[in-house]
Amino acid sequence: MKPRIWPILLWAGLGIAVLLALGTWQLFRLAEKEAQLAEFAERAKAPPLSLTEVLARRGTGSDIEFDAVKVRGVFDHAAERHKLTSFEGSPGFQIITPFRSEDGIMVLVDRGVVSAGLKDAAKRNESPAPVELSAVVRAHGKERGFFDPDNDVDGNLWYWWDVPAMLSSVAIAPDLQVAPFVLQELPGSDPNRFPRPAPPEVQFTNNHLQYALTWFAFAATLLVIAGLFIRKLRTTTDA
Repeated sequence: MKPRIWPILLWAGLGIAVLLALGTWQLFRLAEKEAQLAEFAERAKAPPLSLTEVLARRGTGSDIEFDAVKVRGVFDHAAERHKLTSFEGSPGFQIITPFRSEDGIMVLVDRGVVSAGLKDAAKRNESPAPVELSAVVRAHGKERGFFDPDNDVDGNLWYWWDVPAMLSSVAIAPDLQVAPFVLQELPGSDPNRFPRPAPPEVQFTNNHLQYALTWFAFAATLLVIAGLFIRKLRTTTDA
């Protein structure tokens, strides 16, 4: 009995179509991510907003991640939060300090990193005077890793970003409006200042090109396998 080739063509064609569709969808996702990265970069370079303007934008449902901000106020160095990180290859701490703006808004500020020996504010030359701060908005939502331990709130040792818990752990005057996000301070002209701010980075993965190439490779492999199988069937039939 002569074997039928059309079922092989049908199922192979369907499989290849699905794999090509998956690869094409990953290319669309790649374009979306690249557009989002470009948008974030433009926001960070745009004229800075006030905290009041950022909160107003958030209230309208706008995405405020990486909005540039300039604000004047004072740090509450006694209420620093310490997040474990690395500093020049050794253990260090990210310094997150409550900041009271002159227009009555309290916001947490990621001021940068210090070595373990400079964790305590008393060991640094911190000034209680008002400062003008240049920063970008960071939401820091859902950043706990699978192996991250629980944050030690009472011991003020944080392993991952939990902005609501950080805000709850700080005494906030009742007359202050609270910003539910973090300001990441931008690097200044003094590279030897501690905490040392870092340039803002987008922290989501963008592996869509790799995924697209993988799906296209699967489609090509299926095409070759189906072609070889059909060729073998025809050779056997002709013999």
